[in-house]
Amino acid sequence: IFFLTLLLQLNSQLPSPSSSRTNDVTKSRLAEPGTAYKGTIWHNERTIAIETLGETKFARCDVHTVVSEDGKNVIDDWLFLEETPAVNIIVQTLEGHFVVFNQKKYAIPGNTLSPVGGFIDEGESPLTAAKREVLEELGVGSRRTLRTIRDHTPGYDNGRGSGGKTLDVADVSDIITKASNPPRLDNHGLPIGEARQVPTIELDADWIFLGRYRTAANRGGGFLYSYLLQNAIPLVPGGGTVNYGGTGDGESQEILYLGEEEMMTALGEGRFQEIKWAATISLAMLHLNGPNGSRRIAAVSSDK
Repeated sequence: IFFLTLLLQLNSQLPSPSSSRTNDVTKSRLAEPGTAYKGTIWHNERTIAIETLGETKFARCDVHTVVSEDGKNVIDDWLFLEETPAVNIIVQTLEGHFVVFNQKKYAIPGNTLSPVGGFIDEGESPLTAAKREVLEELGVGSRRTLRTIRDHTPGYDNGRGSGGKTLDVADVSDIITKASNPPRLDNHGLPIGEARQVPTIELDADWIFLGRYRTAANRGGGFLYSYLLQNAIPLVPGGGTVNYGGTGDGESQEILYLGEEEMMTALGEGRFQEIKWAATISLAMLHLNGPNGSRRIAAVSSDK
């Protein structure tokens, strides 16, 4: 969506004999290069130069000058699209159902099914972003996270108890963030998706990292961090229900609970209409049903 909007705005900036004033108004919609987009700018040993055509907080359109792989040619019109790194999360409840949305998206015709997802905030690790997104959109999280909240707020009631103390999403999100480690970067300057191997909230058996993936191999498009959350339970009152009112980006969303067979049917029918969604679901199913996975639904926990 951001890339399409950005390219349309850039196209509208081309000289037009009809209205130079319109061009000036359109141009003001994009930030000055280097002032808005805060993500890592991609370059490697083949990159000679980068010219920014336009940017927003979430995306940036560049032209790279690149040496060909054999070193014999220089390509000076290599269009490259940066986007803030994002997370997709496949959520499976303690009872074994998968939670997805039925919704509309600007660049998709008609309705589509989708998993939980969103951008990684500046200074946030991919795993922390994933935890924040499932909390904001569904009001759920892991059993380990609920224990952390109850350690912070004794007597806390997540909506399944007998009317103890409650917190809103912002307060719970703040507890999660403060209990998490800052992001770690690899030798390319990109965030690492795996949990840090020290005894912290990040060591959580219900959170499975499925990998980091480039969206478009030659044109960028940002990086996707895919996760599976198993045994998801409510973290706030009303969480984990079809009537939960998420705090997302203002898009209307219908929450659906699907069994594994229904998920596989929807995947096979192409009802998850973005390739990143389809890939993350496929990875989750491989984890659950592969040689190292488990088809067994976890027993009901006292943390529920």
